Amino acid sequence: MTFALKTFGCRLNRAESARFEAALSAAGLEQVPFGEAADVVIIHTCAVTATAENECLRMIRSMRTKYPSALLAVSGCAVDAAPPERLAAMGVDLALSREERETLPDRILEKLGLPRLTAPIPPRSTAHRALLKIQDGCSFFCTYCIVPHTRGQPRSVPFGQCLDEAAAFLDAGYREIVVTGCNIACYADQGRRLPELIAALSALPGMGRIRIGSLEPGMNEAALIRRMAEDPRVCDFLHLPIQSGDDAVLRRMGRHYTVDALRRTLDLACEQVPRLGLGADLITGFPGETDAAFEATRALVSAYPFSNLHVFPYSERPGTPAAGFDGVVPVAERKRRAAELIRLREEKRVAFARSFIGREVTVLIEKITPDGNAHGWTAEYLPCTCAGFSPDTLGTLRTVTVRRAEGEELQG
Repeated sequence: MTFALKTFGCRLNRAESARFEAALSAAGLEQVPFGEAADVVIIHTCAVTATAENECLRMIRSMRTKYPSALLAVSGCAVDAAPPERLAAMGVDLALSREERETLPDRILEKLGLPRLTAPIPPRSTAHRALLKIQDGCSFFCTYCIVPHTRGQPRSVPFGQCLDEAAAFLDAGYREIVVTGCNIACYADQGRRLPELIAALSALPGMGRIRIGSLEPGMNEAALIRRMAEDPRVCDFLHLPIQSGDDAVLRRMGRHYTVDALRRTLDLACEQVPRLGLGADLITGFPGETDAAFEATRALVSAYPFSNLHVFPYSERPGTPAAGFDGVVPVAERKRRAAELIRLREEKRVAFARSFIGREVTVLIEKITPDGNAHGWTAEYLPCTCAGFSPDTLGTLRTVTVRRAEGEELQG
């Protein structure tokens, strides 16, 4: 029997899908490319925006029409955001809410009349970097975000289980582990928090490097910055979803930090890790964002060496408080502000790439093309193309001397 799986959304969704794939493959099902005929079609959905949710629902309808006899299973945030009767009306055979998500492989096997798995199956990754899910859920309830309603309260994977899964990835040959979750800054297990987990992961035999996923400001980033500065196995990359550089907008968003606190964190990071790859998420045109408030955000971005910015014009998400706020910014203005920050991002990213000319970087080799060039990513999250590596270096960490930069891409 065969299965096909489509994953929408974030790294956390991809980490969960890797578990589904590993379990179903261990049960004897063969995975085929999504879009080909399969006995089981799985769609792991996203609902972070109304647009993302609607895209997932369109895919569900399309797959039901295209493969009417397939077992259609749906999981992910759209299951918790959409009314159950809507999914049933679309012909979904299995719709698993957040409480049931981990049981998806067993539920599919039960539907197929196959025996359930009797032992835990270590997750696998479909890329050369492994996604390690350490946590799920969020209780921050930012006014623009639906995720706490779809993912539920914070829940941490036990400390020992995280180490065991990471060790399994290392044994399978992965040399970069990406620590991911819904809100990893909230990780806690028996008094141990994220900094302690990162230290324990780093000490595992065979660990190449660890990349810390998106990290909520105002939590434990200072300890993690110190860890980056001291531990060569922790990637020099920090991504903060700061969203705005204006205190009034942050308060309306329900964020739990101030611009002064952000600046202290950014100052510490730049001081402790001079070659830091610095990323951020930003929302433009949030209700009540005045011209002055946007200028404060632009000034904050300009003042620091950001090399990776995810910029989003605000989009009303039904079911969130902000969808009913006054002070609505016209959509065209939201997009104009986003475009301005994107232009600034490109300038800063190119300048950051050029700062590495003549230096050595460590690259995870993820692809080798027929022309003999190797492609991968540095610890600072810059793309790099380099010559002189044989096919057997695929998936390994290599030291490269940067000779030039073409746009944001390093050439070594």
